[in-house]
Formats: sequence, C-alpha cells, structure tokens
Amino acid sequence: MTNTEKIYDKIRNLYEDGREFTASELSKQIGLSRSMTSNYLNSLVKTKSLNKKNTRPVKFLLAHKKSAFDVVVGAQGSMATLVEQCQASVNYPPNGLPIILRGNSGVGKSMLAKQTYQYAKERNVLSPDAPLVTLNCADYANNPELLSSALFGYVKGAFTGADREKKGLLDSANGGYLFLDEVHNLTQENQEKLFILIDQKRFRRLGDDDNWQKADVRLILATTEDTNRRLLATFRRRIPLEITLPDFMDRPVQERLALITHFFQAEAKKMEKQVFIHQDELEKLLYVDVGGNVGAVQNKVQISCAQAYNQHVNDNFIKIGEAENDDKFIQISSNSSDELIEDGSYKFEKILKENFENKTFQEVCNNILPFLNQLKKGRNREEELFSTGERFIYSRLLANQNKLDRFGKNITQKHLKEIAILFNVGQNSSSLSIQSIDNKEDAKYFNMAQTIINQVHQKIRDSLLLYMITAYLKNELPIKIRKNAIILMHGKQSASSLSSEANNLIGDYVFEAFDMPIQVETKEIVHRVNEYVTNIDTREGLILLVDMGSLEKMYEEIKDNVTGDLLIVNNVSTSLALNIGFALLQNKSMDYFTELDYQQFNVKPQFFEGISQSQNIVISCMSGEGIAQKIKEIFEDTKTKVPIEIIVLDFEELEKIAAKKSYTSFKNTFAIISTSPITIPGVKCINIEDLVNGSYSLDFLETIYSSEQIRKQTNEIIKLFTIEGASLRLKFLNPDMVINEIEQIITSLEQRYQVTFKNFVRVNLFLHLSSMIERLLIGDAVEEMEQSISTELANFIEVTQDIFSSIYKKYNIIIPLKEYDYIYRIIHVQ
Repeated sequence: MTNTEKIYDKIRNLYEDGREFTASELSKQIGLSRSMTSNYLNSLVKTKSLNKKNTRPVKFLLAHKKSAFDVVVGAQGSMATLVEQCQASVNYPPNGLPIILRGNSGVGKSMLAKQTYQYAKERNVLSPDAPLVTLNCADYANNPELLSSALFGYVKGAFTGADREKKGLLDSANGGYLFLDEVHNLTQENQEKLFILIDQKRFRRLGDDDNWQKADVRLILATTEDTNRRLLATFRRRIPLEITLPDFMDRPVQERLALITHFFQAEAKKMEKQVFIHQDELEKLLYVDVGGNVGAVQNKVQISCAQAYNQHVNDNFIKIGEAENDDKFIQISSNSSDELIEDGSYKFEKILKENFENKTFQEVCNNILPFLNQLKKGRNREEELFSTGERFIYSRLLANQNKLDRFGKNITQKHLKEIAILFNVGQNSSSLSIQSIDNKEDAKYFNMAQTIINQVHQKIRDSLLLYMITAYLKNELPIKIRKNAIILMHGKQSASSLSSEANNLIGDYVFEAFDMPIQVETKEIVHRVNEYVTNIDTREGLILLVDMGSLEKMYEEIKDNVTGDLLIVNNVSTSLALNIGFALLQNKSMDYFTELDYQQFNVKPQFFEGISQSQNIVISCMSGEGIAQKIKEIFEDTKTKVPIEIIVLDFEELEKIAAKKSYTSFKNTFAIISTSPITIPGVKCINIEDLVNGSYSLDFLETIYSSEQIRKQTNEIIKLFTIEGASLRLKFLNPDMVINEIEQIITSLEQRYQVTFKNFVRVNLFLHLSSMIERLLIGDAVEEMEQSISTELANFIEVTQDIFSSIYKKYNIIIPLKEYDYIYRIIHVQ
C-alpha cells in the first residue's frame, strides 16, 4: 500500500460521514507537516478520491462514490424502498428478477428502468456493452400482430409482405434488458409468449411453430393501469416485484423542491444565466396539481424561464415573479446535481443513523442539539442557510410565524432557521426507523412540532422528522406548566383568540383551544375534545373552560377519559383565563382550583374526583360480596407502611366501568384484585386464580406491606379458596351437607359439558353456590338483570334446570336469572 493510499484510509476513518476538513486539521490528526499533508490531499483530488472546495481556508471532503441511483431524487428518502427493490431485482441469483413499475404517466418509470439497467452494468451483472431496448406497447395497441412481430421477429411468409426472415427486439436485447412500457396493451397471447420466455428463456418467431429461439433477456415492464385487471394472473405470478411510484404531490416537499431545482439548474445552464425565483412562484410549482406528471412541472419551469429570459436578455440573471423588494427572491444554486445530494440526508446519513436509528424519544432529545451543531459546522455564520431547501423552508416558516404565536412561546428567527436546517435533513430520512412511543407528557411539544411542519405542507411518512423537531422544541423552548387546560367556546375563532391572548400574556403554552362554530353539533366537538384528551397526560388533572352552560354537559362525556381530577368552569372570560393560567404557571394543586372563589367571576364550576381521593385497592368477586369482604378483612387486619383504602366493588359494576371505559374512577387505585379476569388500562389487575395456583404473587404490594405481611395475606387468601376454608364462612347451612350437595351439582355439570373443571373453578362454584343458597334462604336476593338474557345464557338455563332441581326442592328456592348468569360465567372462565 502506498503512502497516499494509507493517508486515504485514515481520511475515510476520520471523515467518512462527509464532514469537511482542512489540510491543517488533518495534519494534526495524522502527525505530518501541513505542506506534506497538502501534497497528499491534492494528489487524492486529482484521482477524484477527494473533492476540494475553494474556500478560505481550502476544505476537502471524501468524494461520494457515484451510483446509478444517485440521480433519482429521493433515493435516500421516499424512493429508498423502491430503489432497494430495483437493486434486489438486479442482484438476485442467478439471472435477476423481472419487475413491473406502476404509476401515473410521467412519474419516472422510464427513468427508474434506465437507472436499473445502469446499476446492473455498474454491478458487473451485465457486460459494459449490454443493450437496453425499449418498446412502448401503446404504439401497437390496435395491431397486436405487428407488436408480436416487433417483439419476437418473424419468418418468411408469416404474413402478407413478409418476404424475408426478420429478428425482433428480443434478439436485440439479448444479454441485456428489454423495457416494455404501457405493457397492459399486450394481448393475452403475447403475455403467454412472454411468460414462456421468463420461464424457459426461449421463444418462437411469428409464423414458426417448429423452431425455438434462445434469448437471455431481463425484463422491466411499466404500466399506468391496475395489473390485477389488465394482466393475466399466470403472467403476474412470474413477475414477483411490483413497484408503485408516487405522484409528484405525494413526494415530500423537499424532494419536489429538489426536482424543481434540478429543472431550473438545467435551464440556467442553457441560458448561461443565474436564476432568481420569487417565493410565491416557487410555492405555486411546489403545489401545482399536475396529476402526478413530473414532466408537466418541468414544462412549467421551461415556460417560466423562457418568459423571464425575454425580459432579461441583456442581463446575466433572470427573475421569475415580481416583488417590491428582493427579500422575497430565492437564488437557485448553479451547482447541478451535487446539491441535490447535499440538500437531502445522504451527506449526513452516518450521523443521522448514529444519533437517531432505533433510538428512544429521550435519546433523540439528548442527541438533537449536538446533531444540529454538526449540521451547522463549517458555516461562516451559525445562522447561515446553505441550500435552496433550507432557504425555502425558512422563508415558509417566517411567512407563517404568526400562526405559531398562539403557543405563547418566543419562537425567534434563530429558532426558525435552526428548525429549517433540521427539517431539510430530517425529512429525507424515511429509511431510518425510530422506536414508537406513546409519550403523553410531551403531547404539547408534538402539537407545536406538527403545526410547524404543517406550515411547509409536509406529508409525514414516518416519525423521525416529527421527533427531531419535537426534541428541538423541548430543549430550546421548555413548557413550564404540567397540568393541561382547554378553552372551548362558540364561534369560529373565539376560543383560539382567547387562548392565544392568554398564552402570550402568561408567556407559556397553557391553553389549547377548541372553536365551536354555531352550525357544528356539540357531539362533534365532544368527539374532538375526547380525542385530544386521550392523547395528553391528565394524571395531574384537567381544567376545561367553556363559554356557556350548555357545554357543561360535556362533563359526563369526557370525565371517563381523564386520569386525574376534572374541573369544568363556565362563562369563561379573559380575566378568568388569566387568573387560572397564572396559577397553572405556578403549578398550583387541583385543590387550589376546586377551592377557588369563583363568585368573583360569576361562574359555576363542576368537579369530578373518581371513586376515592385516597390511594386504594379494589376487591371484587363474582362469587359474592361476602368473599370480597373476607379478602378485604385479610388486608385490613395488617398495618400498612402508607395509608391505603380497601374498597369492595360489585363485579358487575366493575364490568360496567370497563365497558364504558370510565377509567378516571380508578385514578387513585393501586390495584384491582378479582376472582375473574378484568382489564382496566393503567391499573394493575390481579386474578385470584393466578394467586392461588402460584403463577402470580402480591410482591408488587411491597411499598404498602412488608414481605412477611404479604406472605401471610397470600396464605390466608389461598386458605379461603379451598373447600374447607369456604365451608367456614357458612353461617346457617350445615357445611358437611352443603359440600356433598354442591359436589353432586358440580359433577353433573362436568358430565353435561364433558369437561373436568380446574380446582379453582370448582372452589369458585362452591363459594358461589353455597353463598347463593344462604342469601336466598334469608331473602337477600340479587337484583334482577337489567338487560335481556343472551341466547347462550338461555340455553344454559334450559339444559341445567334439572341439575339444580335438587336444591330447588330441598330449600324451596328459585334461582334468579342473575345468579344463573354468575354460574354460567364462572364455568366459562374454564
């Protein structure tokens, strides 16, 4: 290895991420003199291993290894997956895979086919002189026989005028690629001939039914149609890769900008003039409705340049658009395609991956500012914007800065420029994945970030850009208020105006606004508010300020989606909003707001607490409240480390809450312990069966009880759920007699259903049936069912009445429907 090669290897290790460096910086890294280092660098520039920038001081960077797909705008962004599929089609052994490209006219199918062919030569899969033969099948749509002859060739006498044998395009494409555009115009017969070619690499010429011809041809097909409707299933199955290209408007804004920039650069080169475009004109091109046709955008660019050229024939520049001053004009860089690479994320791909690939949101927050500093490194001024992309995004944000004022945060031009830098790189990183999160605590930052992104009309395809801007805001513009508050008022902008005014006066993002136009129904607003509430952190409470009494009805609709306390206050005014806002800024407790004297504001508050304001454990048993009460006694007999309330709740009520999603009732609930499975989001729910059979423990209660206390509680609960323990609970019935009678019923049920009940189910049945008989004897019957019984329950009652007939007669009781329902559900937990 030569010394120059050794230096090159060291540079690759030090600056592989595309960072620029000077000869002086490198000389310190490798221990050579500056002049010697400079000689090596210039040698590497001559061999095109390095690029050189004639700045002061001169800067160097590793030359990007050109690839066929570099010219594809978005190859590192929205087109990344498509490019990978094209590469896979080339590299798959032994002879690659045929592909079909789908998309509207003009989205780039022909270009992608050409670059796939170039990539195959680049990878030495094809020889350097391998052909690319193109045929537009639409040209032969009305003459399928002519298309067949063009593709496969023909022999003498195949048709009138065929006075000699002629080879077809398959012969011309042998050893290379055949690109068939508008392939949906192929007849079924020609499709069948092609799938024989794909399968066997052979074909017959038109008019020759005896002789086979060989052709080693790779196929790329393209269509604007639905392949399921227009192509034979047998043909489709032989084309494993179907790639759909996006329309122009479905591409990220930065990719659309890169395409437009590229078109302007090409025109600037033809005209030998600098190009300046007004921001409004550039925006029109970015959001023009061209039905997916990139070519139409290129035509518009050419027309605008031609018109401007006519006005600036004698100038060394042209201006597109009109403005009173030059501040609204953006210069299109004259750097051809190199800027497209640097405008996107390729240049920073390595540091993007290092900082964000598969990172948590907290890690993104930790890395975002150092990453931003890397992006800004080498600029003459920290706030300088390098590329057309950065300048455009900044101008968009600056023009819409008033829409960001509503958050009450001092978002400066410095912030907007730094966001533009992050935006420009982050939006082209769709190939990077990031850990998904459900971080309700940062919901306001995410809302601010999404609003900022919307100002550039960006379609988010993945979460990285959103996370990057959110993380930046969290670092640079921290929100002090922990509790959430909403202003909801009738009128198109009433709530927005008041919340914006209050937020700005308070100096923080305090209130979120919901405007309620008169024609919009209350239920629609309730839905929007609920959607918002479920995505924010309400553990410390939620305050809702409304403008009139009719909106107080929202209280019942949204309270179940609030984890903490909910306070609703009517007749909101600027004075009330500011008073509450400044108290929120001081992070006052919810007690402060519930005890506030609202008479001075002439308003009426509503307050919802949940089932208990204390830390609590809920006990619920389908077998009856007696069992739940016994478990409660087991816990209450033990002294706790911290205050805890033990609450017995009917299992049916528990189910109703779960069905209604009334989760705020359990905002202070530490755990729910029940004899049947139940799920309440945010609350630890323990099935006693798991505790009895040893697959779960009460160790999670160690913050409340000691280890010894937990061991004793567990033993007592297990003892309770045995036949012997259950028998001890009976007050009137003879345990020995009841055990035998219920045992016969359980055995009959097992025989009827041809199952063997688990021990826990048997004990649970004994607990319930023995308790049921005692309650019915003393007249303590359960309430009747509110809803009609299900078909399954009706069938159960019908087929089991004879099983329970023995206790009907002996104890002279009638089993209520709800008791049957309990028995049915205990059995079907099995």
